[in-house]
Amino acid sequence: MEKFIDKKPEKIRFHHVGIVVKTNNIKDLIKSFIDLDDRTWYNESQGVDVTFLPVGNAYIELIYPHGNQTIEKYIERHGEGIHHFCFEVDNLDYWAKKSEEKGYKVVSKDSRCFFIHPKTFGGILVEFISWPEEDSMAVLTLLEETTAKR
Repeated sequence: MEKFIDKKPEKIRFHHVGIVVKTNNIKDLIKSFIDLDDRTWYNESQGVDVTFLPVGNAYIELIYPHGNQTIEKYIERHGEGIHHFCFEVDNLDYWAKKSEEKGYKVVSKDSRCFFIHPKTFGGILVEFISWPEEDSMAVLTLLEETTAKR
């Protein structure tokens, strides 16, 4: 029997499902069904407004195109709806390298996130995020909750 080698795993946690929207209709439906608070930001680097709705131990992210042609074209082709799911990690470079080693195509990598191209992940767009403490969106971190429950 092989001996289990205890090595510190890199932290990872499911963070959110992203939904692309043009209006507040979906947000209003969710908020009328479940009384939720929300946080909204304009993400200048991505050209989108984002609203995060906390549900249990994760979020629903609503993504409004605010000049982002890719999101606008996506909505034109597919309509409003689920766009991606996201993991929060403590080491973005580790997970990008691991993804590439597994044969997944990493795209749109910057200092706070990257995506796995859907053509290499069964048709699903997957996002990985890691926010530095000074980032305005770091208030949405869920990683410490994961660590505390281990």
